[in-house]
Amino acid sequence: MSSSCRRRRRRRRSLSASPAHPSSSTSQARPRRSTRLAAQARQRSSAADSTVAAATATTAAAPQDSRPLDPAKQFGLTGLTVLPIPDIEDIAATVQRHAEERYNQLLEGSSTQETLIYYNATTSHIDAIHSANPDRIYPGRITFFGNESGLLFFRMALPVHEVAHILLYDEVRDLVSQMGLRKIIVPVGSANYKGIGTRGKQGDSGIRPDPPRWAGNHFPSLVIEAGNSESFRRLYMDKDWWFDNSPLGQPQGDVRIVLLVKVERQTRRILVEQWYRSQLSPSQTIIIMPHPDKPFSLHDSRCWVVEGAPMVIPFEHVFLRPKQGGREMDIVLTEPFCATMGMQCWKSNTRI
Repeated sequence: MSSSCRRRRRRRRSLSASPAHPSSSTSQARPRRSTRLAAQARQRSSAADSTVAAATATTAAAPQDSRPLDPAKQFGLTGLTVLPIPDIEDIAATVQRHAEERYNQLLEGSSTQETLIYYNATTSHIDAIHSANPDRIYPGRITFFGNESGLLFFRMALPVHEVAHILLYDEVRDLVSQMGLRKIIVPVGSANYKGIGTRGKQGDSGIRPDPPRWAGNHFPSLVIEAGNSESFRRLYMDKDWWFDNSPLGQPQGDVRIVLLVKVERQTRRILVEQWYRSQLSPSQTIIIMPHPDKPFSLHDSRCWVVEGAPMVIPFEHVFLRPKQGGREMDIVLTEPFCATMGMQCWKSNTRI
């Protein structure tokens, strides 16, 4: 064998025994590794899809809550009893029966909700109530929030509430009389007022200036509403009704002030709140309560504590004009009056 043949053979053996070039090895390993990672990713994606599908199937198979929404929660009246409106055919008799039952509960102390609240009411129900009561003698003062909401209130007039709003009205009237203006204010009592659309309401007390504003169904400039503090959400809805249904600029005029009287039967406290339009909280609050360190008394005003007095009711908001002369001034509810009011309210209560 020639030397050249032997050299070629040794060169072939050397090439076959030596490892491949590093870059060649890496380039071959990367495709295999990428393929393996892609397969693993596909497996994880498939498993995730299976989990989502199983969860979706479980949710779809789960029974849905078919219970109707609690009407008290629906209307923001949680804690109060809200009833479906009775059938039109016997609505007057049913409401009267409900009112008698509730009134007895109030006197016995087994309930503090002085208002019958119905939902799904329409103008047809209101017409049926009016037709059955031609003398307009109802089991309570009516507030209807219109066909849109279907809420209907019958607020029963308990002695403590009646005394509270009448005393407030009398004090305002007496202070106006001292200014020589007694003949130019008109009491509106629990008159019926037509609101926007199908809404309607009766208040407790109120006044408007004379001459009246330049259209029928004149809204009062000052309104007084009274009720149990446990039903404060209902009281706030009453307050909002007056402002919402007497918008600025309408011929019937707009309600300027609402005084809310909230009676707490358990603590014997009375709160008087003064509200203006578009307020989120009252402009002023008076708290009337028995003195914590003195015996309870219905005859000695020194046994009562009054916080937040005096309350100032602006003259311009009541008479709808600026003050004139030296006698005209704001209406001021003083601390002595508030203490007397507290005693008189609880004297009228049949359950002290």
